[in-house]
Amino acid sequence: MKGSTGVDGPVAMTSRRIPALLGVLCMLVPLLTGSLGNVAQDLEDGQTPEDLWSEDYRNDVYPWGGNDRVQFKAYHDYFTMRDRMLELAEDYPNIISFQEGLNGGTNARGDESTADSYEGWFYNHPSPWVKITGAHGGVQGGDCNDFNGDCGNYADIPDIQLVGNHHAREWMSYEVPMFFLETLAYYYGMDGVDNDGDGEIDEDPWGDADGDGLLDDDGDCLSLEPGLQDWNGDGENCGPGDHGVDEDFSEAHITYLVDNREIYLIPMLNVDGNRYDREVYCGESAWENCRTSGWRKNLRDNTVTGVTPIPDTDEEVDEGCDGVDLNRNYQFEWGAPLGATGPLFPGMCYASGPNNDVYNGPVNYNDDDDDGKVNEDHVDGKDDDGDGLTDEDWMGGNSEPETRFIQDITEMNDDDGDGAADTKATLTWHSFSELVLYPWGHCTNCETPDHAELIYHGDMMAEMTTYANMQSSDLYPTTGDYCDWQYGVHDSYCYTIEIGTAFHQSPDEIDHIAVRNVGVPFYMLEIADNPKERALLRLQEEQWITPAANLTIPESGPIPIEMCIVDNFPWKSDVNASHVMWRTVTPTRQQDDFGPTEWVKEPWVRAGFQESSDTCILENGENGTLIVAMVPVPDDFSGKLHYKAMLGTRSGTFPFAYPAPKGAYEEITVAYRAPYGNPVLAILLFIIVAGTVWGSLGIAIKKMNESEAAKEPSIVGALD
Repeated sequence: MKGSTGVDGPVAMTSRRIPALLGVLCMLVPLLTGSLGNVAQDLEDGQTPEDLWSEDYRNDVYPWGGNDRVQFKAYHDYFTMRDRMLELAEDYPNIISFQEGLNGGTNARGDESTADSYEGWFYNHPSPWVKITGAHGGVQGGDCNDFNGDCGNYADIPDIQLVGNHHAREWMSYEVPMFFLETLAYYYGMDGVDNDGDGEIDEDPWGDADGDGLLDDDGDCLSLEPGLQDWNGDGENCGPGDHGVDEDFSEAHITYLVDNREIYLIPMLNVDGNRYDREVYCGESAWENCRTSGWRKNLRDNTVTGVTPIPDTDEEVDEGCDGVDLNRNYQFEWGAPLGATGPLFPGMCYASGPNNDVYNGPVNYNDDDDDGKVNEDHVDGKDDDGDGLTDEDWMGGNSEPETRFIQDITEMNDDDGDGAADTKATLTWHSFSELVLYPWGHCTNCETPDHAELIYHGDMMAEMTTYANMQSSDLYPTTGDYCDWQYGVHDSYCYTIEIGTAFHQSPDEIDHIAVRNVGVPFYMLEIADNPKERALLRLQEEQWITPAANLTIPESGPIPIEMCIVDNFPWKSDVNASHVMWRTVTPTRQQDDFGPTEWVKEPWVRAGFQESSDTCILENGENGTLIVAMVPVPDDFSGKLHYKAMLGTRSGTFPFAYPAPKGAYEEITVAYRAPYGNPVLAILLFIIVAGTVWGSLGIAIKKMNESEAAKEPSIVGALD
């Protein structure tokens, strides 16, 4: 009989119940459809900014106050920027000191200079800069550097140099460092600030903190109506610079970075050129008439007007001849033709041969090493003339007050006295193209020794900004640029950030472009202690060795143990540096159910890796490269196999252990794999063995019988 639950069959419904049920449904349908419609409407419309954030945050009112320039609704010029830098140094005297140019003296190369050596050719302004640190005694404590003019120097604190406005017309390249300075100064010493007024703290730092592929870590931007998700108008919903993205960073982290770094911030290097671009060449409203053009170089006088080929320093700017491209004037691989030009007679310009925007400056005809030769060993990290010295007689570069300033502030910053510059991380802002660029710039189809590490950090900054990360020469080759010099001469991890979409962005674009880019300098501060080590540590986390559970043991021969590594990971193929360590483990006696098993561990042995043509999937889901070590375990072995890997780097900084931590290893049981023999041969062997045994036995019996027969007569005789 069917149960009353209706599990096995339908429940009968009387005709009396049907009208009643229909009536109830009729009353419920409007309610149901109305509520569903409201849900659908909510899902379609999403939330509004008023639902989520404070009024100040919605209207981009920054907490440090100030006029339109300080609020990044209008551009600073040189004078207002300098004044604001001075004001911040006065407001935060323990962590910020204001400087202009350098005091000079005898530099690291033995050359003499004075404060005038760092002033621009035309307007005579030195580049303004600030020293920032909260370490130990702050900017007022520590050692004082008489040449550079700053205090707050500590041998145990990492240094970083940040430079804006190499090129005069690139106005956002000094607005972004100024926004960084305002952010750092205001939030230093604070903790737990609700930056967007949503009631939460530190929930959305710069970048993709939770690794889900989205920059909006707390999801507030994504909860907005789609039409409100692209606040900055760049065509990307909830991207960097939009409201609700990377808006609630950790103030405690900013304080930590300031307390553990020495920061050299130079927002406007090319003061001469910037003043000329703003006051003469394009004008105050350059975004209207010079959006993608403008004055690029400094104001070096290159025009020959007299009888002798000597430039007239008193004349007005000759726009067809004057100026040097500061980012082609650094000494490393200085010179034409890659991305730079020089005049027929270096240092001069005639009406028939004007200099273009990438003129790299005059040739140096000095005999810098007093060997009677000139320009025999230009700056490339090599001993070109074979005299045992490197880069001692250069062709040109660092000829301008601005690049000489960068040279000396870098090379005279040696807090630990080891003879090397202290800045292991450097950053320079440019515009435009929305790119992150890393060395090399002077050559194509070439890589630095730190290629993988440079790519890694570039990828992190590209993620924060949704800019493209690429090697500088892939955009176009350049000689004598800042980052090639910092990396090539001073081993500093250096990046060029190409900001925005124009040389002169309109004023209503300033703040959101600055917000989009402000996480980058804070990231550079973080890695400044050891950028190579930080990159390698993060890169190796994505790599893996085949675990024992997934290891396939072939029927015979060596056992392949695979590793999946990041493409371009700088592993060293020498077996002493990179290898699988393996050993076999066998029981000491026949195992049974009585007593513990005792094992004999053989010594560890190394097997080197070979790169294969196969790809693999890294821990982060991206493609990697497969390397394989063939472990020669004998086929007749049975027992356990222990294995682990060590991966050394070309720089020698690390050997990385897999599996982690160091000392751990994988264990797998290996069965006997040797063949048991051919059946026919086994039968023949049995016949031979059996024949030998039985034949030998027959012979032995026969001999025994013969021996007994020989003894019988003597016995009988004895009886008789």
